[in-house]
Amino acid sequence: MRDDDSGMILVNVLMFVAIAAGLVLLMIEREELALDRSLRVREAARAAAVVKGGELSALAALRRDALVAPEVDSVAEPWAALAENGAKIDGGTFDLAISDAESRFNVNALRSGNAAATILFEQIAASIGVDRDTTAKAVEAVRLNGPFTDLRPLRFAGLPPEAVTRLEALVTALPGDTTINLNAATPEVLTILFRDPAVVDRLVKERTRRGYLTLEDLSRENVAMPPGASFRSNTFWVRTRATIGDTAQQGVTLIQRTLDEQGVRHVRPVERWSGAGIPPDAPAFGQADNRAAG
Repeated sequence: MRDDDSGMILVNVLMFVAIAAGLVLLMIEREELALDRSLRVREAARAAAVVKGGELSALAALRRDALVAPEVDSVAEPWAALAENGAKIDGGTFDLAISDAESRFNVNALRSGNAAATILFEQIAASIGVDRDTTAKAVEAVRLNGPFTDLRPLRFAGLPPEAVTRLEALVTALPGDTTINLNAATPEVLTILFRDPAVVDRLVKERTRRGYLTLEDLSRENVAMPPGASFRSNTFWVRTRATIGDTAQQGVTLIQRTLDEQGVRHVRPVERWSGAGIPPDAPAFGQADNRAAG
């Protein structure tokens, strides 16, 4: 055999070896990608299960609270102690935030036409500088187009965006009939309800000291229970997040307690959100229900 023929055969052999090596590397890379995808799917499934478990733990705690202490809801109760921040779990971490959703005025109360609800909303709007005509348009929008699930529709009722932003600290949009829980309301909301900053300051200090308020506290300040207010709640936010490896899953649930015609209490999720759809009312991780804070 001639030397040039031998050289050509060697070149062909080396070329085939290079192609084979490339195919092997491609197969290995694809297998690694498949394994990585499989791992991420397993991690996501585990994280989703942990998130669901967080919701179930909140449901159980709120169901127990409804049986043990149905007259008062505050951050001094066991349900508020569910909060976790970076808790270690197998392969990752877990976060849970829970808060009282009835810390503000529910705009859907305007749908009933109740005069007390309308007057309270007018007082809230006036406190942030909204004129009466614009407030009336907002009330009409809720009555005609409600119930709302968030406050964004108010932007189309003539309220300036900055007014809606300020309203978000004072009002909310919840399903059903709700009251303002004095044990969760901010000092700003309490000031609108009681119209006396000095009284509110003393009530907030007492609430901070003990964890909750009672009728005796109001009597001591010579003030009555404001219309549309109470010491308890039936609606709660629960936000959970699980991180397994490099995969994170997050969910928000609005939980509501109801009493049926037979007097049986029910505690169930009424709405769920995940990802970018999580509403701004949902509590942030790493903090307690700060709506009750002074």
